[in-house]
Amino acid sequence: MTGLTPSSRQELSTLMNTVVEGGYCIGCGVCAALPHSPLTIQLDDYGCYQATLPPSQEECQPQQAVSYLSICPFAEGSANEDEIARDAFGDRCTYHDQIGYYLETYAGYVAEGDFRGQGSSGGMGTWILAELFRQNQIDYAVHVHQQPEPGKQLFKFQVSSNLDEIRYGAKSRYYPVELSEVIQHIREQPGRYAIVGVPCFIKAIRLLAKVDTVICDRIRFCIGLVCGHLKSTRFADMFAWQCGISPGQLQSINFRKKLPGRNANRYGVEVVGMSNGQQVTVTKPNNEFFGFLWGHGFFKYQACDFCDDVLAETADMTVGDAWLPQYVEDSQGTNVLVVRHPLLQSMVQQGKDSGRLKLDMISPQQVAQSQDAGLRHRREGLAYRLHLKDQAQEWRPPKRVNPSKALLNPKFRKVHQLRMELARVSHHAFAQAIADGDFNQFKNRMEPKIKEYNAARQPYIWQRVLKKILKLILPGR
Repeated sequence: MTGLTPSSRQELSTLMNTVVEGGYCIGCGVCAALPHSPLTIQLDDYGCYQATLPPSQEECQPQQAVSYLSICPFAEGSANEDEIARDAFGDRCTYHDQIGYYLETYAGYVAEGDFRGQGSSGGMGTWILAELFRQNQIDYAVHVHQQPEPGKQLFKFQVSSNLDEIRYGAKSRYYPVELSEVIQHIREQPGRYAIVGVPCFIKAIRLLAKVDTVICDRIRFCIGLVCGHLKSTRFADMFAWQCGISPGQLQSINFRKKLPGRNANRYGVEVVGMSNGQQVTVTKPNNEFFGFLWGHGFFKYQACDFCDDVLAETADMTVGDAWLPQYVEDSQGTNVLVVRHPLLQSMVQQGKDSGRLKLDMISPQQVAQSQDAGLRHRREGLAYRLHLKDQAQEWRPPKRVNPSKALLNPKFRKVHQLRMELARVSHHAFAQAIADGDFNQFKNRMEPKIKEYNAARQPYIWQRVLKKILKLILPGR
């Protein structure tokens, strides 16, 4: 690794031997964005972005010592979410052990314009970027756009410089992206930026800002997205293949097409691509696709099973889906909001008071309840996964959750083992299906695993009997 100082060389070696080789790289691209970094971010054979060290480092330029470990969200030695958030919000916010710091928490949607109609849920993520731009608080917004060029990645981070471009970046994208290119743009183009990302990406930006004064000065706002886990490119290919569009022929995908009259969590998936020499567009409800259930974790990055941040705790504002009984029946979608920055809180309150936003104030506990499954997976489930790694004497990232098997009974330990297995096997099985040109091969390999997983989640017989007895004794229960 010529051109690197001895300390940087050691840092880089440790990063590669622990985070990358251990399978904990999330592909965010921040390590590759350091000045003169020899790292690049490349898609691996399974459609996941990963940090890569090219074979030859002869052209690396000399650089000052920099801590690669201090800016990686999964490395040992980087600050955790509590430490980052305490520095950013601790003097003005209240702390909640499941959602992090907060000023106010809401559920609702954008009532003005077509923000809600064009968004995946209530339209709040795009609205706050547009409002920052309209009120001259930012010059640019950094968020994920669909790519128009055939044959390239379907989505990537782009820099929006006007309201039309900001609105074009609406909707959730369950697809891998990376930050190194836009970080370089931010360094080269002065201005005030807001950036949107999943929790680990926002954490990485916060860590980078601690060591890079240009990034610290120019990125003024971080908007976080509630996250279940990241998907490889194969998640999109899986939907498309079931619509007759083979891998490599998909041109665009809308992961969250709203279907009137259905619950918000029963959205559609729309794909556009080439089939038998013709361009086709196919839309189906998500539950008609094999592999649509997030709990099965198909094509999940391994790093996601070792993350304890669901609600982007280091972001100035977090936006997610209000998966709560009182909101889920609205097919147009409803957001939950966790606001941590006073300026953003002022904007949200003004929008609410003026009728531009339709918002209910809800409790932090209700926000946590809206993400209950994800939080249980990242708390009790993570504790068990950490225990397994420690038991096997394998390196794993330091987490705020303590390793333990005591939080789960034997049944749910089995459930979490099978979740890890489903994710791992899905990558290999789909790659083999592509090689053989047969989607059914993938389906046939995964179905026994799903059956085993579903059986493990069934209540014990005594629990089912007790439930029936309680219904007889307490009919209204």
